[in-house]
Amino acid sequence: MTIDNPVGPILQSGEIARAVTQAVEIDNAGKRVEVRDRGSYVRIEVEGGECMLRRSTIEEELGRPFRMSELELNMSSFVGQIETGTEAVRFYKAGSTANGSAQEATA
Repeated sequence: MTIDNPVGPILQSGEIARAVTQAVEIDNAGKRVEVRDRGSYVRIEVEGGECMLRRSTIEEELGRPFRMSELELNMSSFVGQIETGTEAVRFYKAGSTANGSAQEATA
């Protein structure tokens, strides 16, 4: 079954990818999330044209402080458009209904 209107990050495999995968599922509760582990990279797709990812959730999953610039260093690509902030990142498709921006998102 294919995800409708997918968006999300594509990350190098490793500690960050594992934490981001868990954080995406937490931060997008109620949405279908599909994770494809391709060995050297992990593709994360969220249904519905919007995926929020909060720094605080990633920190909880990593068990250490995290800066969003680390996400950018480990993200080889993404599906959709991206809006970045110090507290969150939002992946979205143009025209999708916004629930908030990356600049506004806080824990």
